[in-house]
Amino acid sequence: MTLTVNDFPAFFADVRTPKGGPRRGPFRWQQRLMEQVARDGEWPDLLDLPTGSGKTAVLDVALFLLALRDDQPRRIVFVVDRRIVVHQATQHAKLLKQRLSEADTDVLREVRSRLRARMHAGELADSVELAELRGGIERDDDWAHRPDVPTIVVSTVDQVGSRLLFRGYGVSAGMAPVHAGLLGNDVLFLLDEVHLARPFADTLAAIGSRYRPPPSAELPERWRVVELSATPTSTTSSRTTFELAPEDRDPEQNPVLARRLRARKLVTTKLVRVTGKDTAAHRAALARSAVAEATVLLARPGVDTVGVVVNRVDTAVHVQRLWSARPDAADCVLLTGRMRPLDRDRVTEEYAGRLFTGRQRPADRPLLVVATQAIEAGADLDLDALVTECAPLDALIQRFGRVDRTGDLTEAGLFTTSVVLATSADIAAADDPVYGDRLAKTWAWLTEAERDFGPDALTVPADLKAALSSATMAAPALLPSHLDRWVQTSHRPDADPEPDHWLHGLRETRPEVGIVWRADLSDAVLTGDPNDLARAVTLVSTCPPGSGEALQVPLAAARQWLAGESTAPVTDTVIDLPDAGTAAVTMRPALVWAGDRSKVATRVRDLRPDCVLVVPAGYGGIRNANWDPACTEPVPDLGASVQLRQRGQAVLRVHPTLLGPLGPLPQPDPEEALPTTALRGDLLAWLDDVDTADLANATDIDPALPEIVRLLKPGPRPKLATVDLDAGSPPGQMFVLRRRRPGGRARIADSEPSTSSFTGEALRLSTHLANVKCWAHALAESCGLPPHVMNDLALAGELHDLGKVDPRFQLMLRQGAVGGGPEPLAKSTTPATDYRARRRAQLVAGYPIHTRHELASVALISGSDHLRDRAHDWDLVLHLVSSHHGFARPFMPVPEPDPSPVTLAVSHRDETLTSCSDHGLATLDAGVPARFWLCVRRYGWYGLAWMEAILRLADHRASEQREEAKS
Repeated sequence: MTLTVNDFPAFFADVRTPKGGPRRGPFRWQQRLMEQVARDGEWPDLLDLPTGSGKTAVLDVALFLLALRDDQPRRIVFVVDRRIVVHQATQHAKLLKQRLSEADTDVLREVRSRLRARMHAGELADSVELAELRGGIERDDDWAHRPDVPTIVVSTVDQVGSRLLFRGYGVSAGMAPVHAGLLGNDVLFLLDEVHLARPFADTLAAIGSRYRPPPSAELPERWRVVELSATPTSTTSSRTTFELAPEDRDPEQNPVLARRLRARKLVTTKLVRVTGKDTAAHRAALARSAVAEATVLLARPGVDTVGVVVNRVDTAVHVQRLWSARPDAADCVLLTGRMRPLDRDRVTEEYAGRLFTGRQRPADRPLLVVATQAIEAGADLDLDALVTECAPLDALIQRFGRVDRTGDLTEAGLFTTSVVLATSADIAAADDPVYGDRLAKTWAWLTEAERDFGPDALTVPADLKAALSSATMAAPALLPSHLDRWVQTSHRPDADPEPDHWLHGLRETRPEVGIVWRADLSDAVLTGDPNDLARAVTLVSTCPPGSGEALQVPLAAARQWLAGESTAPVTDTVIDLPDAGTAAVTMRPALVWAGDRSKVATRVRDLRPDCVLVVPAGYGGIRNANWDPACTEPVPDLGASVQLRQRGQAVLRVHPTLLGPLGPLPQPDPEEALPTTALRGDLLAWLDDVDTADLANATDIDPALPEIVRLLKPGPRPKLATVDLDAGSPPGQMFVLRRRRPGGRARIADSEPSTSSFTGEALRLSTHLANVKCWAHALAESCGLPPHVMNDLALAGELHDLGKVDPRFQLMLRQGAVGGGPEPLAKSTTPATDYRARRRAQLVAGYPIHTRHELASVALISGSDHLRDRAHDWDLVLHLVSSHHGFARPFMPVPEPDPSPVTLAVSHRDETLTSCSDHGLATLDAGVPARFWLCVRRYGWYGLAWMEAILRLADHRASEQREEAKS
């Protein structure tokens, strides 16, 4: 069939209609927006749409347009600065992907076919990739595995913005240019609730207008930014605006949307009188008042789901505790932005049928939803009434947007007046720590007259709305000198601008860290001793941390918690509370996770912004799935869930702290350093006897364990490894069983210098180079790059790993086995997770530390006139070869002196290329830094990063093509 704009209603209904349910077509504005962009090829700058009007449908519109028009960006990035909302938008993106995968209608099949035509080997790949960025840890980013696949990314400002500025939070320095290259090109940014992210919107505008690749680079220009807001103010500047038309509000033409817009949301105010200056006591009084008001609301007819929204996480925790302590309390769910993503997913899925739009009314039993600012923007909650702490007007509009979201209560005459609370101290204060003077001003406006926050009922002049809304902070002017510093990822300059200023404005930075809890990690191993450090890194490497198990908290709060001090309250706003600091010097030890570069932190100053901390589960810190530094109960270990959900592997760590409900576990012979055949048999027999029902009924273990055990039981024996736990007598050991999930996509390739050649599958160098060449050309072609750039990328792929012919490098890949096969290897059978084996192989081979095979490749090819003649831009080819592991931007690591240089020689296309291993290319005057800056000026900051990303991802995909090389 031929896809046209007239097929959008069928596409929309096919995606959104539940099996067997009535078909749900788009609202008129959604169809009109799609037709406008399809006609003009350009998106409006601002979508001014009220809460409840279905703004998330812009994902459907953007994806349909990508199938319809060749000029639409293939990465659709939906940005909203609330973690819970990110998850909900991702759920819809998952639905889009699922329905396109099923493709059980003609329209879905045609859309899928057209999307697959955008990519290389489309028939072998998903038609759409998706990702959720809510606090990252390196190598969690499946969205970045292909530059040519249509992709939906749902993210917070911090995560996507830091990546765009080459300083990705949780992204290794080596991978930072790849993420920046993918987000700086071929992207449609959909910036939801722009009033929450005005500085980032200004930064995007600056990049779009002034810092795109120059026309002389001849790179395709597909980069757009669209702002969405239900609360635009006079500070919102846009060139073109898309709004609801009169027919969108007509009950006869659009009854569903009209009912939502007519919903009544009356509010009343109540002042909580407090005395003294004890802010903790003030928050406790507010919590008690909130519980009392929620009790009254739940007793009213037609009310069975009430929300309590407060401004601080500790206040929300206090409300939940007070409510749960009541003997006759209704169910209560606590939702804040200070939750581990996997915990948040579990909680929201458990209560989905009682929380979200479309839920059944009346409910079987009442429910109290306690939350923070995390639910303000875009959360698809449908509450019957609300108790909220006072906040600026724009925040209140968003909070009341979760009340009677569908207008059903208003239609039935059952709407209930909600309550806004404030303490007398907050109203008297001239400058609230979170909201400045806007809180008191909004309270004064609320108390002047009865207010109705219904979408059509609330009319506030633009100048007054701006005066009562959250203060916006201006981003600094983005200058070329800032980008010149940020593109230096190896190594970062001392004068390194703080990217937060261009994401959230000129505020005092409140950096955060991610905390991961592990039950098999003990503080006895976190001593800082080199042997203990190696043991701890090996232990964590068997189950690498993932973003789904990391809880993001302010750096100051993490320092106070580990130091044993009372922690200051935190919020879910980008403007967090003042940093109370810490008087402590030492703290409980924590592993600062950075792969092979991990370190043990024992002093407060060892914790740095944006680091990932791995701590023993016994440290506590979580209660009811939310951050609670006062809690000392062990935290459930979610490492197995991360491996299964994010990495597609069933990983079972056989250890009492993780599998206590299963009773006695197999024990090794203390005299045996490695598992014996008998022990392997004992483990497999034990696995066969495991009753998954015992796991399913356990409350203190990873909820993914029952599924993991089921996946490990059938079929061939899973891989087995052992890990030393501590230096006892005899040393304790843990066993790790591992198998890839059926249908799961392997991710064995990476760019980390110490692990990239250790994939667990041997691969010949000649095969790998040929595969990378083909992948680089195909990906560049699919991305629409001009022929001469495709040629240079393919040539760089053909040459990039020639430096691995160093005989010492080959000895390392063969795990120290002398007399290997005749052909050099590109990849080793040693897996990246086996830290001890990799270290042992390097020591035995004698390959100098910090020596880079990329420079050996450059040394081999730089003197070849034949290769130079094949290139369109030889400087670009040499730079791509030297930078394919993230270095040469602009500097290379300084290697240790080579005591015994060797001659490198390789035959390539009937030409023998030779060089000495002591080539000197790592020095500052060897031309590598100068070549980098030449390419930056020639292709632009983001153009060069895009081409680097294409080659490096081609290298990754080729590395995943398995081959058993004979040795």
